[in-house]
Amino acid sequence: MIDNPEDLKEKALANKPGLRRQYVNIPVGDEEYGFRISGIGAKAIKLEKYVKYDEIFEALEAGNENGLEAMVKQIIEDYEEENEEEAE
Repeated sequence: MIDNPEDLKEKALANKPGLRRQYVNIPVGDEEYGFRISGIGAKAIKLEKYVKYDEIFEALEAGNENGLEAMVKQIIEDYEEENEEEAE
């Protein structure tokens, strides 16, 4: 068993091509979603999931109001662009 970040990084980098074809299933609300390992670097592992606009509304219409689709929709609805002055 790997018990430190350095060894984990070394194994991930050594197995980069194979790991990039793997998926990680993550539960969100009542559903489980598959995220693809899309990047393996020296500092982090990148997970990626495409959420189609149609899937967002299909999930909501099916009653999944606490899943990933609902979260993404809420983020988009609530987003307001920051003023440049506020960001500084």
